[in-house]
Amino acid sequence: MHIIETNNGRALEHEGQQAPLPALAVDSIVHAYATPAGLWVGVQEPGMPRPVYAGRGGQKLGSIELPADEQAQEQQRRAELVALIEPQRKAAEAQGVTINGIRYAGDPDNRQALNESLQFAAAANMATFAGWKDSDGVFHADHPVADVQAAYEQIGYRRGALIALEGRYAAQLVSGEIDSIEGLSWEV
Repeated sequence: MHIIETNNGRALEHEGQQAPLPALAVDSIVHAYATPAGLWVGVQEPGMPRPVYAGRGGQKLGSIELPADEQAQEQQRRAELVALIEPQRKAAEAQGVTINGIRYAGDPDNRQALNESLQFAAAANMATFAGWKDSDGVFHADHPVADVQAAYEQIGYRRGALIALEGRYAAQLVSGEIDSIEGLSWEV
């Protein structure tokens, strides 16, 4: 019985069977049992009672106490993964939105350009822009200010939703609910 690294994080391995491990507090103890249904793992955090296997036919395999330095390494690894979530969010944010078949990028520079254009249109009491270059480099004549306003608002809403999703993913990493940032969905 030993702890291994897998593509999905850490796992307890015994005679070819694996059971995923959650995030573990420093000085946690992992208790393992062989059961008819497979490997069962209980985690005992410092100061907490030992988890009790309630099933039938379970045989205690033993316990592993994780050293504090391993825990520090795991916490550092998770912190590094949390820092890598933001660039994924920003890439999703930069995709922007599409209004009436025209894409408006959501990156900071384009948000600023949209804001400036809308301020100018409001000050000049304009309903259309004589010429507009979209985020894919295509030019449009007589482009409606209302479309630019709608895009600006949707980009803001989408950005807020993506930031909330980033926070949820970070919390899931810290809690051990997820153990990787591969394949995170940024659909909002």
